[in-house]
Amino acid sequence: LLADYLGIVIPLGISAAATSLMCLVSAKEAGDPYPVRESLIVDGIGTCIASFFGSPFGTVLYIGHPAYKRSGAKVGYSLVNGVIYLICSWFGILALIQSIVNPATIGPIVFFVGLQVNEEALNFLPNRHYSAYIIGLFPSVYDWVTNIANRAPLLSEDGSYDTNSTGASSWVGVLAWKRGALLVSLLWTSMVVNILDRQWRGAAIWAIVSSLFAIFGIIHVPEAGFDNFTTPFWEQCSGPDQCWDFAEQWMFAVAYLMLAGYFIIIFLSAKAGADLDEPIDDESRHAFDDWFKDAYMYKDEHGNMVDSRNPTGTLAEADDKLKDPDTTDPPVTPADKVDEAAEEAAEEAAA
Repeated sequence: LLADYLGIVIPLGISAAATSLMCLVSAKEAGDPYPVRESLIVDGIGTCIASFFGSPFGTVLYIGHPAYKRSGAKVGYSLVNGVIYLICSWFGILALIQSIVNPATIGPIVFFVGLQVNEEALNFLPNRHYSAYIIGLFPSVYDWVTNIANRAPLLSEDGSYDTNSTGASSWVGVLAWKRGALLVSLLWTSMVVNILDRQWRGAAIWAIVSSLFAIFGIIHVPEAGFDNFTTPFWEQCSGPDQCWDFAEQWMFAVAYLMLAGYFIIIFLSAKAGADLDEPIDDESRHAFDDWFKDAYMYKDEHGNMVDSRNPTGTLAEADDKLKDPDTTDPPVTPADKVDEAAEEAAEEAAA
């Protein structure tokens, strides 16, 4: 039973962890660094607890921290959100709202959240990685077309757009990217990023990891396991004795291994002194090396760099306070306020 859902469980788990990391990075870019290890552990525990109540999605870390911060939201924002959703779900208010609100109105809300997520991703990406970002969108687009739209993305051989049409070879490639879409997106994006940065060893590693997922049928094929490792799946058969002469599962694994071999050849050629461009190794590849370095710095709405510990002052003032703690202003006590009032009263009387 578990094998039937590995193609969903594993990609969902990996993509959830990657999404949590993205949330932490976006919060860091906004000037609020949170410890990675503790955040992921708490997120995992919260997701496990939520799963007992029927939710497979992470409910602890979620996207949008920079937007919430710009709006002035703090810890109470998330707390109030949770309380409101709890009350609405307990008393059936969500079902009432769903029965009143036109389902079509939910689309713009989801669309807005999607735009927000993509905006944050593009803000933190180097320009050279935009092509990898676009490629990473396609598996989910194909998944939406075939699942939500309930139609094949291309015309089948029988003249229809039936997703269950067998023997149709015109859109098998689309279905291959659709299956395990979240994991396929993660693997391909990571591999293409390393290719763009000419990090051939990293690209080879991602290609080998992709081949392992393909071997076990977690990506690209309808079912995980080895039942159809060398035999065609049902969709590759238009009749009892009219199946393809080859299977896909082992071919995907071999294709990824061929890519890995190609990347290794380029890597070894560069090591041997071949006339190749140097790998790109800038700060974008070392985001997790020193997580708290300059983590409190962020750009405000005017594009100015601001220290979140001293948002109203200058960067120089923030640096001075860090270098010399004695220069920080002492806290004002009630006694100080009384003394200031007495001094002001004495000055007025003298005047």
